[in-house]
Amino acid sequence: ADSGDLVQDGDGSGIGVTRFTGTYTDYLQARKDALARWEQQFADEQAKLKKLRASVSESQTVGRPERGPRTEARSAKKFYADRNAKVVARRVGDTRSRLEELEERQIRKPPRELSFAGIPLPARSMTSARTVIDAAQIALAGRLERTSLSIRQGEQWLVTGSNGTGKSTLLQVLAGALEPTSGSVQRARGLRIGLLTQHADIPDPHDRGPSRTLVRAYEDAVGSGRATAVPLTAFGLFAPRDLQRPLDSVSRGQVQRLALAIVLAEMPDVLLLDEPTNHLSLLLVTQLEESLADYPGTVVIASHDRWLRSNWAGRTLQLEST
Repeated sequence: ADSGDLVQDGDGSGIGVTRFTGTYTDYLQARKDALARWEQQFADEQAKLKKLRASVSESQTVGRPERGPRTEARSAKKFYADRNAKVVARRVGDTRSRLEELEERQIRKPPRELSFAGIPLPARSMTSARTVIDAAQIALAGRLERTSLSIRQGEQWLVTGSNGTGKSTLLQVLAGALEPTSGSVQRARGLRIGLLTQHADIPDPHDRGPSRTLVRAYEDAVGSGRATAVPLTAFGLFAPRDLQRPLDSVSRGQVQRLALAIVLAEMPDVLLLDEPTNHLSLLLVTQLEESLADYPGTVVIASHDRWLRSNWAGRTLQLEST
């Protein structure tokens, strides 16, 4: 489809409202190009600021008169030193003015894109050849028909099927949140599993209430030590200026972003995502799809999203309705 109308870029991107023409793929490329230009302009300006600050600092040390007894030679030196000091002072003033002007209108730092690169998994993580979850003939009465699935470390799976076929149920069974009425599930010893549900609730272990900030909710959920090691801004899901927003003032999509960050902070060996594209902008969905290639563990996604299905490069399990 053509996209010739105004497009509001993702929350916190700073790109704002821009008119793009062509297909959505054209828009994605144009956005990448715009972001690349922004990053280059920011880098160039930061280099210029660094140079100006160094120039101001160095110039202030030039032309300081030496101390000593007053002699004719000393007086001559003082005369030239004073004249030099005036020149230096004027140059320092000019440089400082340019620095202040540039600092006042400097380009804002470009936002981070959603990324799973650099997520540290625990050292006990499974080897790539090992089966991490083996589900044999599992079923849950009225919710999931008999299904088998063997997942190896590092694999990426997409579970598809129409509504009611049990996609969400399957993920909960794999995670151990539900017990199947028949069949069995074997999980590798020490396996750490993270599950993002469709409508995630943010835990509130300290009863702070819904007005707590996003960063406070994150710290409460993962612990202060983990929040320091893996800050909320680590994944490109939130801009720094959004961290102090009250939880009850943000959109459902931003709550899901927070829930995803909480799951990722636990560094799961297996990441289970239940309809992760719900409540998210198409742009973030695209970033999610692209970033999955960098996830160092195993990923299983349950989704009926057509965009995700059409661009999926991993393994697929199709659930059928009865």
